[in-house]
Amino acid sequence: AIYTQIKQLEAALMEYKNQFGEFPPDFWGLHSSDPVVVTQAEQEVLRHLRRRWPRYQLRITVEPTDTPDKIIDKQFKAFADDVRALGIDPERFDAATALVFWLGGLPAEPLVAGGTYKPEGFFADEEHPFQMGRPRTGVLFEFDPKKIGYGDVDDDGRVDFIRYYPEGMSAPPVVYFRAKKDPATGRSGYAVNGVIAHFEQTVDDVAVAYLDGGTVSATPAWRNPETFQIIHAGLDGTFGGPRELNNPATWPVTITGDQFTQGDYDNITNFASRLESEIE
Repeated sequence: AIYTQIKQLEAALMEYKNQFGEFPPDFWGLHSSDPVVVTQAEQEVLRHLRRRWPRYQLRITVEPTDTPDKIIDKQFKAFADDVRALGIDPERFDAATALVFWLGGLPAEPLVAGGTYKPEGFFADEEHPFQMGRPRTGVLFEFDPKKIGYGDVDDDGRVDFIRYYPEGMSAPPVVYFRAKKDPATGRSGYAVNGVIAHFEQTVDDVAVAYLDGGTVSATPAWRNPETFQIIHAGLDGTFGGPRELNNPATWPVTITGDQFTQGDYDNITNFASRLESEIE
């Protein structure tokens, strides 16, 4: 049942690309300690906003001393301010929130404490898409509101994450990683500056993007290198870990099962119903 939902999410992402020209950003990297990774994550979001809503304007003041990276940061914060006005903070978004945000959108009415998050697309005005009210653009995936969890991590009164839990809130959410180009190598994949794309369920339970059955190297080969990976923790409720996120020699390799931890084997993905089932 989980695999069926993942394939439905995959189909929704394919339809997203048909409509808007590319797969949506996954927000991975926004919270990195590496400023290069943060800038690339912000730049990906901004580029996608321009593609999806060409008339959407980010109003900022550029100072003569602003570097290109500073301008990118100002533009991203302007986008974040527009969404924060709705009580939602995109600067805290992650690779699980990306699925609900891009495929489901925002609620049409303000969130009520203790209530459900019901995505209804975005406001149908290309100049001002981040508003409550109607008309809405509609959704690309019908998320069950009872299986969407949201919360405020930093206690600032704004929602920091919106995640879809196919098995209910007692299990980890489904996670999405989009392939991106590493500025250092120019290759598409799921690592930037030697750090693998990841989502921390806990410190010792981390979802990561997977390599294919090839040899780990300085230019690793990935599963779905030009598209995306959708990952669920499987029946054991554990993605795997602990991980060495910045050491390619320890990144997990499908088909061979190299560098798998116990949690990896039954993980469910859009490219394998169970990772253990394809290990040779």
